[in-house]
Amino acid sequence: IAGACYRNKFLMWLYLFVMFFVIAALIGFIIFAYAVTDKGSGRFVMNRRYLDYYLGDYSGWLKDRVTDKGYWRDIGSCVRGSGVCKKVGRHLNGVPETPQMFYFRKLSPIESGCCKPPTDCGYTYVNE
Repeated sequence: IAGACYRNKFLMWLYLFVMFFVIAALIGFIIFAYAVTDKGSGRFVMNRRYLDYYLGDYSGWLKDRVTDKGYWRDIGSCVRGSGVCKKVGRHLNGVPETPQMFYFRKLSPIESGCCKPPTDCGYTYVNE
C-alpha cells in the first residue's frame, strides 16, 4: 500500500518478488501434499458406508513420519486434543447407537483411520 500511495518503485518491486515467492511456495506445498497422499484414498469395505484407511497406501515419506515414535507422539496428542474420537460415539435418547447404525455412518478419514481398529481385525463394534 505504501509503495502504491507514494509511488515508490522499490517497494512495488519488493512486493512483486515477495508475492511471487509466496505463490510459488503455496503451489509447491499443494504439489507436495498431493504427491504424499496420492494413493491413500481409502478402501471400500463390504456392508460398511465408511472407508478404511491403511498406512501402507501412503507414500514412504508419510509412512516414515507416522511410524516414527517422536512424530507419532505429536500426532497422537493432536488427535486426542481435538476430541475427534470422542465425537465418534453417538447416543439416541441416552442409548448408545447399535453396531448397524455405526456401520452405516459416513466417517471422516481421521475417524476411520485413527479412532477405530481396521475392519480386517474382525472386532465387533460395542461402543466408541
